[in-house]
Amino acid sequence: MSFSALRFLRRNHYLLFALVRRDVTGKYKGSVFGLVWSIVEPVVLLGIYTLVFGGLFQLRLPYDTSISAYALYIFSGIVVWLAISDGINRCTTVIVDHVSMVKKVIFPAEILPLQVILSAIIHQLIGLAVLGAGLIVLGKGVFWTWLLFPLLLLPQFLITAGIGWLAASVGVFIRDIRQAVTLGLVCWMFLTPIFYPEELVRTAFEGRFSFWLTLNPAAALLHNYRRVFLDGAAPDWLMYCYLTGVGLVVFTAGWWWFKRTQKSLVDLI
Repeated sequence: MSFSALRFLRRNHYLLFALVRRDVTGKYKGSVFGLVWSIVEPVVLLGIYTLVFGGLFQLRLPYDTSISAYALYIFSGIVVWLAISDGINRCTTVIVDHVSMVKKVIFPAEILPLQVILSAIIHQLIGLAVLGAGLIVLGKGVFWTWLLFPLLLLPQFLITAGIGWLAASVGVFIRDIRQAVTLGLVCWMFLTPIFYPEELVRTAFEGRFSFWLTLNPAAALLHNYRRVFLDGAAPDWLMYCYLTGVGLVVFTAGWWWFKRTQKSLVDLI
């Protein structure tokens, strides 16, 4: 990881926390239900995907054929994916949306992508709390492994922050990048076992594409989230090391690219 990025985070952590707090509270400012929408969105998606894939297509988990187990499986994937996709998508326009701040010489523009990434993670934590409550209500049990979930936030943050810096920079040079990123995220979503069991990928086409579950960082991340929350098992440490390694590479590359193009950004906006 770039040591300059670490120094930047340490030097500006108070500003970062203030911006994240403002973003979280301001997202639903003026709305009647406020942060409740952070719960409503994944719950509505849960209902749709459960109805379509669990009801119409009759998909079930091989180790538990109940519809409740399948619903929890989908929900655990949705809350994490929404944080990843929302953070990256918002990064594409975050510089343009904060022109007045970026043009100030003393303002660190590098912090803006981190602001939206961490804001999305805060909303994810609300969704994970709902998931935990659902597991308790449905009698699935409380697992000590829930305490390990902060470990999973590290590679998630590294990967999304790196992509976010890259998307934020390119979004200034190519203004329609958001449409391309949105399309790419949709493709990535369907290539990730969010609302269908992992076993389908392992067995489809005679298992020729099962390697994708390991190479796909989102799939590896969701696999470990589900181990921790649904199975009461520790993360797959080999997979976790892979995720962290990918995260460090992406984080460093994104930071390097943003710093390299930062001076040009101010001129273009």
